[in-house]
Amino acid sequence: MYPLVLLPPKSVPPFWHALFIILVNDSMARQAAMVFKCILLMYYKNTGGHNYRKQGQMLTLVEYTLLLYRTLLPTPVWYRFFLNKEYGSIFSSVTAGLYLTFKLTSVIQKIRLVLAALRVLSRKEVHYGSSASTEQVSAAGDLCAICQEKLHSPIVLRCKHIFCEECVSEWFERERTCPLCRALVKPADIKSYSDGSTSLCFQFF
Repeated sequence: MYPLVLLPPKSVPPFWHALFIILVNDSMARQAAMVFKCILLMYYKNTGGHNYRKQGQMLTLVEYTLLLYRTLLPTPVWYRFFLNKEYGSIFSSVTAGLYLTFKLTSVIQKIRLVLAALRVLSRKEVHYGSSASTEQVSAAGDLCAICQEKLHSPIVLRCKHIFCEECVSEWFERERTCPLCRALVKPADIKSYSDGSTSLCFQFF
């Protein structure tokens, strides 16, 4: 349990024992995150389904925070393992130093992704268009081409087509082009985990 709070084990674990500890802790972290995501999904479902964009941003932030935590999880175990004095003090110190150096690179990358997800969450306006005026909505026909219903919180894209904010937000979770003219609208952004999915790869090192 020590690695779950990022503390090294009290004794040097054998190699296969270290792998087992990391595997169990990684699985526990993912399961805890999935429970939290389910709670978030239930919360947004109870709001009437009008917060799809915010829901996707929150789930994405949770996933990138989880990836950062999972990246850190193996560190105390391998740090203790590599500092095994039985291998020689110089060898163990060099090995531990190299591991921490490579780990730092990965951690910095994950921190940048978390910060990027936070920036996306903090945006009050959509970054692929702007709120449509009454005149623009009237000229467009007052119907959303995606849901075929009256426009709700209409957004005009850079290509001048207008859609419901929630409809087009959901669309842009999968696409980067306008649903009508296929013009490139949404800039490249971080990978979205708006459906609550998570990385299936185990974090061994």
